[in-house]
Amino acid sequence: MIEKSNINLLEEMDYIAKGAAVEFEDILALNARSEIALTNNVSDGCTSIAVMPPLSDSVYLSQNWDWRPAQSRSLIKLDINQTKGTEIQMVTEAGIIGKIGFNNHGLGVCLNAIRANIISDQLPVHIGLREVLNTESINEAKEKIIDGKLGSSANILIAQEKNNFQKAINLELSPHKYDKKKIKNDYLYHTNHFCSDVIIKDIGKENFNTVENSFVRLNRIEKLIKNEIEERKLISELTIKKWLSDHKNEPFSICRHKNNSESIYDDTITAFSIIMNLTNKHMYLIEGQPCQPLTEYRFNFNTKI
Repeated sequence: MIEKSNINLLEEMDYIAKGAAVEFEDILALNARSEIALTNNVSDGCTSIAVMPPLSDSVYLSQNWDWRPAQSRSLIKLDINQTKGTEIQMVTEAGIIGKIGFNNHGLGVCLNAIRANIISDQLPVHIGLREVLNTESINEAKEKIIDGKLGSSANILIAQEKNNFQKAINLELSPHKYDKKKIKNDYLYHTNHFCSDVIIKDIGKENFNTVENSFVRLNRIEKLIKNEIEERKLISELTIKKWLSDHKNEPFSICRHKNNSESIYDDTITAFSIIMNLTNKHMYLIEGQPCQPLTEYRFNFNTKI
């Protein structure tokens, strides 16, 4: 399926394998990580947000990425300059060629894993994310991943600002069906469970591994956004960082901290946070929890690694 979608991505994985002195199949397996590891896994994390003017001063796409503390050691930031195609700035894990980021067309993507016990032999989710980042428009991006084109379930939030065109779309995706919400002057948010009645009915509730954490965080981010709007405050990067740093309902909070009773291989923490300003093509990247960053970085398409 990767070959049918974009054979160049297989070549890219092959050269990564050669550079890392590992087998091609090792890199391929990393890029199918979600299909291998997440279908029967019950731990969860990640809270994604898109906010558009006039509610905000720019088009923002952001999220906390929550996963194993041990895996935070594998995080890298990539500049991808393709001979024919888009330029990409992306945060990923070593060896994985598609994840969270934005491109020079002002298009960005966020990911929320969804645990459902169904799988297909279609495109791995992380390759789907790369294909989204390879596109020039939201409509083109959507067509790369809908209609059963992904091998496992996921929520993918896409936003874009290009030539004064502003739009965001949230796609709940399963190997069978998809559902969407789209906006032009409002907001979207998501955590780690399906909200679509169409998809829930199709898959069957018995095939979900969702835990309470996801519902609590979804309700909390909705409340934070609505509070800001009711107070007629213009949403900024600082506002979004405050939301991503929120500790209400711990340990089910948006900002996740280490559970001392869990090992670094079983626990779930906020490993990084990202706030993309698609108006200015600017990325604010926070390593560690946003409430107490280990390191903070700022990138745009004039920034070199």
